[in-house]
Amino acid sequence: MVSVISGSAFLSEPTLYLRDILRSNITDPLSRTGSGNQFIFTSYPKSNVKYPIITLKQEGSPDFNRLGLQSEQVAMNLPFEARVWARNEKEKDTLSQNIFNVFRRNQFGTGSESNNVCMNDFTMNSMVNVDEPGEEGIKSKVMSYKWLLIITD
Repeated sequence: MVSVISGSAFLSEPTLYLRDILRSNITDPLSRTGSGNQFIFTSYPKSNVKYPIITLKQEGSPDFNRLGLQSEQVAMNLPFEARVWARNEKEKDTLSQNIFNVFRRNQFGTGSESNNVCMNDFTMNSMVNVDEPGEEGIKSKVMSYKWLLIITD
């Protein structure tokens, strides 16, 4: 588990941190066994998968702002895409709601909360359905989230 996000690893550590938070708090509807929840990925799987799955990845480019004159500290808005790929509408909506609730409820307090690793100001930017046609088509929901990451090292 990531303890604090460093400036030298701001591309990988936030993604791994968010993946681990989801893996710790969302139950696999198929009860697949293995280390961690094997239905939450940080990239699109290259092999055949059984749905549902969740993919989490950084989206686009972060916005950087320096934290003062002659400062090497920065604040950046770090965008993420969380996507649910499911077998039906109910499963898609339930998992999407679970993701939102995990991120929303994991902002403050003690332990592994996002503000403890310098990820602040959780925001959901959008939520869009991208369903394949037909009864058997894969149902998908793409959610765009953003955190303000403060880098001080």
